[in-house]
Amino acid sequence: MRKTFVIIRREYLERVRSKGFIISTVLIPLMMSLVMLIPMLTMDNVDAERTVGVIDPSGEHYPVLRDLVTDIERTRIALIPLDAPPGGLEDTIDEMTASIQTEDLDAGLVISADFIDSREATFYSKSVSAGIIRELLAPSLNRVLRQHRFNDAGVPDSLHAYLTAYTNWTTLSVSDEGETTSRDNDGVFAVAFTLIMILYMMVLVYGQQTLTGVIEEKSTRVVEVILSSVPASRLMQGKILGIGGAGLTQVAIWTIAILVLSTRGVSIGSMSLDATFLTPLMLSSFIIFFVLGFLLFSTLYAGVGSLCNTVQESQQFATPIAMFVIIPMMLLTLIMMDPSGTLATVLSLVPFFTPILMFMRVCLETPPLWQILLSWVLMVVTIYGLTRMAGKLFRVGILMHGAAPSWATLVKVLRQAD
Repeated sequence: MRKTFVIIRREYLERVRSKGFIISTVLIPLMMSLVMLIPMLTMDNVDAERTVGVIDPSGEHYPVLRDLVTDIERTRIALIPLDAPPGGLEDTIDEMTASIQTEDLDAGLVISADFIDSREATFYSKSVSAGIIRELLAPSLNRVLRQHRFNDAGVPDSLHAYLTAYTNWTTLSVSDEGETTSRDNDGVFAVAFTLIMILYMMVLVYGQQTLTGVIEEKSTRVVEVILSSVPASRLMQGKILGIGGAGLTQVAIWTIAILVLSTRGVSIGSMSLDATFLTPLMLSSFIIFFVLGFLLFSTLYAGVGSLCNTVQESQQFATPIAMFVIIPMMLLTLIMMDPSGTLATVLSLVPFFTPILMFMRVCLETPPLWQILLSWVLMVVTIYGLTRMAGKLFRVGILMHGAAPSWATLVKVLRQAD
């Protein structure tokens, strides 16, 4: 055991003391923050530049539309009236489209002369992305139509206001004890998704580091010296645990930073960073899923890396392994739509999908405790089986040099007796 700890210490310190570890610890969360911050910080500038030319032959719909659009928060759409003299509608449209072509206008809107009866409106734009402007204008133009029809029908203003009232939403979270508390759902989702991304990246990145580390030692023949004093199985365990410890250290730094920022009320745009919803079960689940997920994939990477002589050779085997991490990220939408459904439950109990999908379920709507415990048990059993398989690959392949291994080679090695 002492020699195993020496290997763990060597692998851990080699990575924690490296400049790459320090730089990535700072840069990765910074880059993730910028991904969210930049669109929010630039949104106001983008919205302020959106100008829409409006042609209203009747002359009665534009003022109402302008007032409604002005009242909507964060749209920042400037409506510019374009006069259409009798018999000159086509010329005005031509001038508007020319302005759109030269980007003097971002878009154009033509309200038909018989809009109340025909409900016809034509939207002009140069860029497909300008369709967002149309979606923002549509509710206001619909209200113009309704208001005019209410007025034609003689509906009193008081009844009109009554019929067009909006709902004021208040979102409360109900705890297991039945207590209700106010919660920012956007902030909650932001913290949950951030932790999911950390799980995703760290399992993938440090799993790949295990593979690369094994290949590098093979290429420098350092492993031959190490194997003279320690069994191959201990060497594999030491490398996996040492690299995993470095990953866990980085995750701990990021998690503590998120918790500290959330307690200080840090907000991004209109969304506050809320980690108060993180229960001890969620935090412990995050750590356990990271550790089990890392052990699961690193064991496979270590076994595959021992059979390959270069990183290029390993890609044919590493890519299928990585897909088991990528696929659950693609399934997150299904989990978010119905976290307690049968499909979500079954998928989250698949050991290769469990670290990401089950943790998302824990954050969104905590599943029964037996499901969480069962997912841990299934992962432990899977890790045990994979460790035996990877041990065979590691023992045979760690000293293997020469031709790149084939899938047939892997099958042959795995069929050998322990």
